[in-house]
Amino acid sequence: MDTLTSRLTAIAPRANELSRRLPPHAEGELLVKLKPSVEVDTYLEQSASLMEGTEMVEQFRIPDQMKEAFGGELIRLKLPEGVSTAEGIALLEGNEQISYVTSNDKRVVSEVPNDEHAEEMWGLKTIQAEAAWDHTTGSRKGPVIAVLDTGIDLNHPDLAPNLWTNLGEIPGNGIDDDNNGVIDDVHGYDATNGTGDPTDDYGHGTHCAGTIGAVGNNEIGVTGINWQAQIMPVRMMVQGEGTVADTVRAVLYATENGAAITSNSYGGPYSQPEYEAFAASPLLHICAAGNEGNDNDVSRFYPDREPHGYPATFELPNVISVAATSSRERLATFSNYGDQTVDLAAPGVKILSTVPGGGYDTKSGTPMATPHVAGVAGLIATAYPEASPDEIKTRLLSNVDVLPSLKGKVITGGRLNAAKALEKDDIPPAPVNSGKAEATWKEATLSWAESADDGAQGAPATFTEIRWREADGKLMRHRLKAANPGEQRTTSLPIMPSAQA
Repeated sequence: MDTLTSRLTAIAPRANELSRRLPPHAEGELLVKLKPSVEVDTYLEQSASLMEGTEMVEQFRIPDQMKEAFGGELIRLKLPEGVSTAEGIALLEGNEQISYVTSNDKRVVSEVPNDEHAEEMWGLKTIQAEAAWDHTTGSRKGPVIAVLDTGIDLNHPDLAPNLWTNLGEIPGNGIDDDNNGVIDDVHGYDATNGTGDPTDDYGHGTHCAGTIGAVGNNEIGVTGINWQAQIMPVRMMVQGEGTVADTVRAVLYATENGAAITSNSYGGPYSQPEYEAFAASPLLHICAAGNEGNDNDVSRFYPDREPHGYPATFELPNVISVAATSSRERLATFSNYGDQTVDLAAPGVKILSTVPGGGYDTKSGTPMATPHVAGVAGLIATAYPEASPDEIKTRLLSNVDVLPSLKGKVITGGRLNAAKALEKDDIPPAPVNSGKAEATWKEATLSWAESADDGAQGAPATFTEIRWREADGKLMRHRLKAANPGEQRTTSLPIMPSAQA
């Protein structure tokens, strides 16, 4: 008889191999992506005999605007007692109804120790925020900026006026008035337990939120990059730790409920469900590069080697990866970097901001650099409300202050400059009209003459980005540092079986 015990014995070698490779995860849980043609009920009925006692504990709510790009349903399974995560994956691998099965990996905040002697608000001065405020100081009717983190102190006097309010929800009536799957989510969402209370229990998210949008010109505390803002708290970690499932829920909620920008100050190993959530979401996602002092370019080719490189290292056009700099304009000693994977740097050492209980304190890390970039993205979206996520990203990356200390460390070679990013720029780079492509069975070689920042004249552009779509519709990118105008460039890209011109 084909029993579970006999099947576990048969897959034991594969399960042992997986157990040695799996990163820290929620034991006994699986994330399963079904093929687009497979219904959840059908899968559960046909697979019930495979692992008796397996329970589907969650079917992820995919927003309508993400369904086509996401492709297929994502479910979370609880394995029977005594069956390990590695054994569950080994049992389900090769199932014709699923696209993949993976562990529910953990996500953690990225932090380094504080220094109690803060150089107050040096970061805003360095990125020329005061000059940027001549263009706009933000708006409470502007873009919604979701902070995916440990939550936010909803009563902090420097944050409460700038919190997003869900106008479709009636506070305290115990009813899901707007039918978004969450009861009383008046000011945000707790993705760890499915409630509408994203109160911070750790302090990390509150600190990030203050950099983005602590109320300005109110004679108390600190000033955020946006004096006025709509900050959506999305709690996806408890005491600084969460899972991939929490992250996916957070991205889905932010997308469904009107966010334009997300600030992501956490990390972990590569995860396919997390990748697909970010790829299908039309928002602009600003992500911390990580605090291990590692080269994230390595994780691009060897994902298992870098424990905190994702989601920042996802090669997606709507993701920005952020390193940290000090007040001396140097890459922070703890900051991850990557000539091909980290886009730019921002202030991230001894940053003064809000903390729970109505107070203020300093923290350091790429998570402190990330909200600087998210905050400036919010200013751009306020000043240029028709700007697409791609146009906001281009403004951020094309207007950095190039620093010798960042050469070879980040793609742009520079640190965030808010004032430059807000400047009106009506002259685009010249089109590439002398390019050609040659292909073999394994790679495509592209060559072209570099264009300038302002039409055919002017200084070099900050970067050159090559984009293509795979056969499944996914937009891919490869970014290079720009060269002098007119200079001949050549690069080779590997051809994947699914790629198309």
